[in-house]
Amino acid sequence: MGNSHSSRGLSKEEETRAKLRFERVTSKDQPFLSKRKFTDLLGNPTYAEGLFNLIDTDGDGTVSCKEICEEIKLIRASKTPGSKLRVLFSYYDSDHDGRISPSELASAMRVACGQDLSDSQLDKLVHSMMENFDVDKDGFLNFKEFCGLMRNAGLQYNL
Repeated sequence: MGNSHSSRGLSKEEETRAKLRFERVTSKDQPFLSKRKFTDLLGNPTYAEGLFNLIDTDGDGTVSCKEICEEIKLIRASKTPGSKLRVLFSYYDSDHDGRISPSELASAMRVACGQDLSDSQLDKLVHSMMENFDVDKDGFLNFKEFCGLMRNAGLQYNL
């Protein structure tokens, strides 16, 4: 049937639409998106960079249609609050080293808050978050510490 999902989490129709849309913004010579092109398409450099780094799972500096489809699958598979937190953690952890640095936290907070916070206010907020939630005081937030931060922000979950 047209709406049954394949093993990749997309129906044949959705997969075809995704490929057609992707082909509209790429070429046969370069069937991928560079970070610059991806950012230009999204229009928000801070948001685009974090999303690009999340989708570029092979770390080659480009995004393929397959990587985008895999990210859609991951998001769809995130049915529990705990799995959604893992996806969110991956977004914050833009260099994918398994921990969130103060600069990664600041980048994510800039996207969330936009220009509502001055640079000084953002620095104070990030410093406070790190001070309160970096339990092991290594200068980074691991997944467990990140969950504590999210729980404090009112996000309920079961891990």
